[in-house]
Amino acid sequence: MKILIATDETQADPATELWICEVCEDVYDPQLGDPDGGIPPGTAFQDIPDDWVCPVCGARKKEFRKLRPGEEYQDVSEDLVTGEQG
Repeated sequence: MKILIATDETQADPATELWICEVCEDVYDPQLGDPDGGIPPGTAFQDIPDDWVCPVCGARKKEFRKLRPGEEYQDVSEDLVTGEQG
């Protein structure tokens, strides 16, 4: 699994802002959305319904925080394609 870094550019635009679950460290990427949770790709975090929960651990939306520019996170997009678990 690759380690990526949030940038000033991604974190400046709601359409690309990355948010991390403070419980399990899963990252919500608006470019991927959460299709299994009813959130289509391209959905900004602020536009997700308040009753949405983390697809990994079930934490509530309010338990996510916006990544800071320069903060590292794990890229799970390849795992979604291959089915590998990190």
